[in-house]
Amino acid sequence: MDNIHEFLEKMEKAREDKLAEHKQHLSSEEYQSALNLLNVVTSDFIKGMKACSMYCSRGAEFRDNSLSLSHIDDYFMSAIMIMTILKEGGINPAKREIRYLIDSSMRYLYVDQQLWRGSIEEKLVFFDKKVDKSNIKYIKDIDLHMIKSPDLKSEFTSEYKSTYYKACEYVHASTKQIEERFALYEQGITIGLDRAEQLQEVAELLSEAYSSLLVFTFHAAGVSTAGDLMVDTLSPHDNWVYNGNKYLAEIDRHFDYKHERKEFLSEIEAIRINRAWPNKALQRTSH
Repeated sequence: MDNIHEFLEKMEKAREDKLAEHKQHLSSEEYQSALNLLNVVTSDFIKGMKACSMYCSRGAEFRDNSLSLSHIDDYFMSAIMIMTILKEGGINPAKREIRYLIDSSMRYLYVDQQLWRGSIEEKLVFFDKKVDKSNIKYIKDIDLHMIKSPDLKSEFTSEYKSTYYKACEYVHASTKQIEERFALYEQGITIGLDRAEQLQEVAELLSEAYSSLLVFTFHAAGVSTAGDLMVDTLSPHDNWVYNGNKYLAEIDRHFDYKHERKEFLSEIEAIRINRAWPNKALQRTSH
C-alpha cells in the first residue's frame, strides 16, 4: 500500500512539474507569436466576411437564395469555435472543423454557380440529389472568373486540394494522426500541453483555409459586389492581412479598370508587392 501511495505522489509531482513548465512555455515569445498569428488570421477573416455580408445586404433576395452567402454566419461561428478550441489545446478537433469549412464552402459555390439564378429551394434539391459528397472533384468546375491568370487558377486548385487533404488526415483515424500522437506522448506532450510549433502549424493551415473561403465567398457575391468591397473597403487597408494573399490580390487586381484607380495603378501595384506574404509569415504577426 505504501508503494502505491508513493507511486501516486510521484505521478502527481510529475504532473505538477509538467503543468508549471507548460505555463512558462505559454508565456514564451515563440508561443505568443504563434498565438498572435492565430488571432490575426481569425479576426481578419471575420472582418472580411462581415464586410462582404454587409455589401451583399444591398441585394437581399440574391443573398438569401445563395447557399454560399447564407452560410456566412456559420463561417463566423466556426472561426470563433476553432480559435477557442485551439487556445484550450484541441488541435485535432480544430483541424476537423477546418476540413468541414473548406469542403462545404467549395460545394456551396459549385451549386450557386450551377444554378446562378435558382431559388434556395431549387439549390437545396440540387445539393441533395446531384452533388456527390464523397470527394472534392467539383473544385475543377468552380469558375474563378476574377482570377484571370490560368497558372494562378491552377495553383489555387492545387493548394486547395493540399489544404483539404491535410485537414482530412484528422477527420477519420489515420496512420499520420496515430503516429503524431505517439510521438507527442514520447515527448511528454499530452492533450492541453500543445507546443508553439503545433499552434504555428495549424494557424498557417487556417490562413490557407480562410483565404480559400474568402475567394469562394467573393465569387459567390458577384463581380459588382466584390468590386465595391475590394476597392472601397478592403484593399485600402494595409492592416487587413489577407490583402497579402496572392489570390485575393489577384481578385483586387481584377478591378484596376475602375476609373478611381486609373491614375494610381503603379502605386497600387507597388503596395500589393509590399503586402505579399513571404513564406506564409504574415507580416503583421511580427509587429
